[in-house]
Amino acid sequence: MFPSTFTEMGITEYDFQLPRPREDIKMLFERIGFSYKIGKFNAMYNRAKEVQGITPGNTSDNVSVRSFMIAVKELHNVE
Repeated sequence: MFPSTFTEMGITEYDFQLPRPREDIKMLFERIGFSYKIGKFNAMYNRAKEVQGITPGNTSDNVSVRSFMIAVKELHNVE
């Protein structure tokens, strides 16, 4: 077996699952080259909340990198 590239960099699965604030998610994805207009980012962030099981009315607004990655895959090509 070979470790993933992320493991070699000291990034664990926990790092992908840790709920993070909206601005942290935006900054992380911009740093790796994914910059979205605010409307598209908000749509993907809201989808990530759904993926993570955060229902409307829930006071938590944090999502994991993993949930946001799923939302990006679903909505990346949607205008």
